[in-house]
Amino acid sequence: QKYATADCGNCANCLHRELLPREVSPQYLQEAAAYLDRLILPIEPRKRWANSSETAAKQISHINQVGICLSKYGDPGYGELVKRDKYAPQKRFCEELVGKSAAVLRPLVLEHAITHVCCVPSLRSDLVKNFAERLAASLGLKFADLLLKSSAKQQKEMENSAYQCANAFRSFSVRENIPLPEKVLLVDDVVDSRWTMTVCGYRLMEAGCQEVYPFALADSSQKED
Repeated sequence: QKYATADCGNCANCLHRELLPREVSPQYLQEAAAYLDRLILPIEPRKRWANSSETAAKQISHINQVGICLSKYGDPGYGELVKRDKYAPQKRFCEELVGKSAAVLRPLVLEHAITHVCCVPSLRSDLVKNFAERLAASLGLKFADLLLKSSAKQQKEMENSAYQCANAFRSFSVRENIPLPEKVLLVDDVVDSRWTMTVCGYRLMEAGCQEVYPFALADSSQKED
């Protein structure tokens, strides 16, 4: 059965022409790329512990400085590169991420006279350590393997902030009998609840560091907690 409909005079079929361009102009592509290039996110320090099995809900005595996050995990641009490289067979973040991270961090390093880079340790791979070593070299800083991690659940598997806090608190410690820098850049690949960065910074300052500046390649948090 056929249906006859009068021309509406408004749609592409009736007007016999495209109403919207099929291709994006180079100008808009450049503007979008520039916007993504400037999309740097702060890592706000946690100032109070969660009421957990390991910590009481009180002020944290050693607080991180405001940190820097390069991207939103999985978003077009750098966030997409982080997601791609995190689970890639070569287990290595690309040079583009190293270069961009160094460019973003260089003013912070110079302003605060940061001398060393360390990283959040992992029992699963050396992905973050490898990236942190290359980042340190690009910035002209020393890499220091300062932190240890014991076996524990991954933070992303825990929805409750108190459990995440307790899990991180019992998982990380500082290596014994090593000199600690006064100011250090603490590197991780992805930040979510911020408890890992909070505890690692706390442990470093508790052991003798004066200032800890967190840096992550991507933020995977979906909501404020």
